[in-house]
Amino acid sequence: MIDGVKSWNVKMDIEENKLQYNGLYITQNNKGGYNVRGSLHVFFNNGLHNANDYTFIDFADTLNQLYVELGINPRITPLNGFEFGINIKPIVPAKEIINKIILHKSNPGTYKPGYKEFDYKNYTIKIYDKSALTKHEPYHIENILRIEVKVNKMIYIKKHGVYCHLLTDLLNIKTWEQLETILSKTINDLLFIDISEDEINQLNDKEKIMYYKFINPNYWNELHVNRKKYSRERKRCDRFINKHCNSTLKNEILNLLRMKCSELREVADTSSIIKKWDKITVFKPDNETTKRDKLTIKINGDSNPPTPCYTDSEQTRCKGCGKVIPNPRKGQFFCSEKDVGYNQAHKCRNNVSNPKNNTIRSLNKLLAIPMMFDIKDVIPPSKIKYLII
Repeated sequence: MIDGVKSWNVKMDIEENKLQYNGLYITQNNKGGYNVRGSLHVFFNNGLHNANDYTFIDFADTLNQLYVELGINPRITPLNGFEFGINIKPIVPAKEIINKIILHKSNPGTYKPGYKEFDYKNYTIKIYDKSALTKHEPYHIENILRIEVKVNKMIYIKKHGVYCHLLTDLLNIKTWEQLETILSKTINDLLFIDISEDEINQLNDKEKIMYYKFINPNYWNELHVNRKKYSRERKRCDRFINKHCNSTLKNEILNLLRMKCSELREVADTSSIIKKWDKITVFKPDNETTKRDKLTIKINGDSNPPTPCYTDSEQTRCKGCGKVIPNPRKGQFFCSEKDVGYNQAHKCRNNVSNPKNNTIRSLNKLLAIPMMFDIKDVIPPSKIKYLII
């Protein structure tokens, strides 16, 4: 789902001014940080490719890799743009599907064999034959259609109700569901003209003229400047398709997209994900003779959960509300949604996580500027219990 990312002024632990590392391109800026862009999917695959599936759990592991290998803490790394999309394997060859895509909304886009792109001010849509663009097997011999949205400016996803400011904000199942909605809408907004050869042969001469006109992107491009005329012709085109075309290709692509998105999101328990970046890194100011040093503060979190307490009858109690958990799973510390409902289960987790998370947010504000003093001195006693200095 998540692929490319761009982030300005990232704090990280490297000495180089410029670095190309496993699909990431890193350059130091004049503000003491680094600009980072590239594919997290490729990075996860050690710089080789991004042709395979990339799941929610893979993305979580990638964030851990970024922290361990480069010192990038996703909790304090700004998100200035990203790409998301899916790979599906339709029955129809990917190149044929792309040839049947005429427009996105009123945009004819740009085309080259096996690749269609629609550019907008704040975002770009790419639909292409992924298998043709990778040399790695078995992906090169498979029929892989890639549907992708590149967020050039974050205002685009904000208009869709998606609020992501930091890299770690993407580690949210609800956000992945919202991105699926955007991908589905992208497909719905495409004009597909998929008329079989038999159906074309049944057209009369006038209808054939209309058909060849409607499948010509240049025709729509000329109409683009005249909204009234374009709207009239688009309605004629829709009526023509409904009358002469029996294709279900668009619905098949939508179904494959939804199934694949659901598959990529599937996780047993998001609370069990280990977050190695649950540390706050403070950098001292640079000067001409001294390299910056690092002070690490480790937050008590779910990565090393305490051993649950049991009663004499071996009952496990919820850490959030204290009630007995019926038939607990191994490692379960909170009430299950199946037993108490989503709202109560969420509340139980919040009772434990909110104090820690609120502390982290407060620290992030302090860490927005370099500090010359021991951060322990400014932490209120009521919050110090959540930290190990």
